Amino acid sequence: MADEGVVDGVVDDGGLRRKVTEGLGEYRWVRDVRRVLPELRASGRLAVDAVPWRRYHHAFGRAEDVPDSLRALSDCDPDVVSRELGALWDRIRHQGGTYAPAALAVPFLIRLAANPAAHCRANLLLLTAEAGHRDHFGGDMRQDLLQVDYPPEDLRFDTSGYPVQLTLEAAREAITADVSLLIPLLDDADAAVRSAAAYTLATASGAPPVVSQALRARLALEDDEPVRISLVLALAQLAIERSEAAVAVAWAEQLWTDEESSIDLRLAGALAWVCATVAPPPQCLLDLLAMATTSEMEQWMRQVPWQDDLAWAGSLAVWLAAFLNNTPAQDPENPFASL
Repeated sequence: MADEGVVDGVVDDGGLRRKVTEGLGEYRWVRDVRRVLPELRASGRLAVDAVPWRRYHHAFGRAEDVPDSLRALSDCDPDVVSRELGALWDRIRHQGGTYAPAALAVPFLIRLAANPAAHCRANLLLLTAEAGHRDHFGGDMRQDLLQVDYPPEDLRFDTSGYPVQLTLEAAREAITADVSLLIPLLDDADAAVRSAAAYTLATASGAPPVVSQALRARLALEDDEPVRISLVLALAQLAIERSEAAVAVAWAEQLWTDEESSIDLRLAGALAWVCATVAPPPQCLLDLLAMATTSEMEQWMRQVPWQDDLAWAGSLAVWLAAFLNNTPAQDPENPFASL
């Protein structure tokens, strides 16, 4: 029987192309990282050893070493956990880029972070959130500070050739599946955990209403400044994701214009307002930002997960100028001069 795609020894381009396309489709379906965790959950087999790690690659090769790293994160020695977490981060979130095994690690990282006896819990949550984030180093600009995904037309592939968009989607869906484990962490005794929990919840794809409700409830009680800033940014980001930018703008304006409110909440509201609209910031908002650029505020902002470039910028004023201009400040000595 003649092979499909070959007629009398002559290649039938149409048939061959169809066979190749079908083969690629089947290959992509088998390797689609978005399928793995939902199928394991549905079958009741969500366990580290049930994940087909070897099917996927991290920055340094096949991901068959990831299970041992995840198990090591339960070690009772905080130095061991810190070292293993750093090594895992370097493999699955290498230099700001996310690899497919990062998405597959999400439910296990969340369960580790939810254990009060675990070490490095805030960083476990940060890696969880970063698994669903685009590479945002150098991207602390108003147009993308609250942007999780790449634009649809900006197709990216990791160094193994795997589509990054599939990985980000899988990671975000995995976070959404475990919001019930993350929401209680908003009330954790550790402020860093609370802030990281807000960042992680804001990364969820199609987050259910209970997430925003929990963030608002925590904001009403929160007394830690970096956590309050994180809660405001999380709420604004979720509103923008729901295509409710106008709602985010109105709420953020109430925050930054309230002269009776604390300076951290006003700054957070100003940042959220600028991210949610393309309108030029009014002079009163710029005056607020100038007033807020204190050493204390800089220390608070360094603890807010959304910013990635503050240390590189050298000062909060320079960071804010770059943020507002969507470009690095031209004069670091007078960063607001061009505004």
